[in-house]
Amino acid sequence: MAFVIAALVLIGLPAVLATIFSWGIAARFPYRPRWQRIALAAVPAGLAPVTPGLISVWRAYRLTTLVPLGAVFALGLIVALVVGVPAAWRATRPKA
Repeated sequence: MAFVIAALVLIGLPAVLATIFSWGIAARFPYRPRWQRIALAAVPAGLAPVTPGLISVWRAYRLTTLVPLGAVFALGLIVALVVGVPAAWRATRPKA
């Protein structure tokens, strides 16, 4: 059950957020290139599910070492790259 919840949080949530963010950015800033809209949508969507982890690591370590904080941040960037970019790419494709 924990695996299913983790999969929903680390895959489902960023995909939905990247899609919504890319639609919003495309509506608000239609003159931006497609790759910028994808990047602007994917990064916050990938970092959203790991934000509680970033906060808890920051509170636990109080910046005595930046390695755990960097590891959780890197996880967020990996989620953005693997999940957020394809979702935003699909959401911003031209309508045929």
